[in-house]
Amino acid sequence: MVIQLILLFIAGIVVDLLVTRYTKSVAERKIWSATFLSGTITFANYILLTVILSEGSMNCIFDIMAYAGGNTVGTYVALMKRGF
Repeated sequence: MVIQLILLFIAGIVVDLLVTRYTKSVAERKIWSATFLSGTITFANYILLTVILSEGSMNCIFDIMAYAGGNTVGTYVALMKRGF
């Protein structure tokens, strides 16, 4: 269970970094980059939410907290790094 929480945390970081990159691509009107990232993010979120919700209801809350924590750290990292 701990390994799954760590993996979900890392996945949250990666997905949030992708979302940040997607937002930048949209702002800069980079059509192909934004299109590819949009599909990638949707696919990743679907897979991750399927994994999280397929667990029992008691474990589900911890999985959600790990994923949300990863999203939080991903936002922090993306905003602290200027060139991202």
